[in-house]
Amino acid sequence: MSSELSVAEILANLEAQMAVHRERADHHAQQAAFHQEQRDLHAAEYESIARHYEAFKASAGAATEIAVRVGAVALSAETLPPVKLPLPSRLVARLVAEVPAGHAFGSRWVAEEVNRRFASELRQPLDSRLASTALRRLLTYGELRLVQKGTAHHEALYARE
Repeated sequence: MSSELSVAEILANLEAQMAVHRERADHHAQQAAFHQEQRDLHAAEYESIARHYEAFKASAGAATEIAVRVGAVALSAETLPPVKLPLPSRLVARLVAEVPAGHAFGSRWVAEEVNRRFASELRQPLDSRLASTALRRLLTYGELRLVQKGTAHHEALYARE
């Protein structure tokens, strides 16, 4: 088979193989340069992180030693001041401030919403009578308007101004 090729064909074939291998060698040289840059970048980043790690480890150890010292004073629940719970009327005012203007609501809805939203801030659940009192006060202060007057069997409806 090799005897059937002419000298020109053999030279052309060898030149093509040389071009392919030169292109692959150039490609791998570029890859080697890229990988060298990446290796240098990651090595520098590793050094920086290792320094921060050691510094943090040393300071955390010192903080642990301070925390476990004998005779450290711990605050008990008796020495802390009591938590001041907000008044239910202030919670009603906060709720009313969030209601869109023109939306009518009554004391039952306000009591349910305050109990749902602010349950952790209440000593005991808010009933509709206390909510009604808070709403009447807000009406007196001019923050609400009366939409429908209440009767013995129907609650009053209010809306925000």
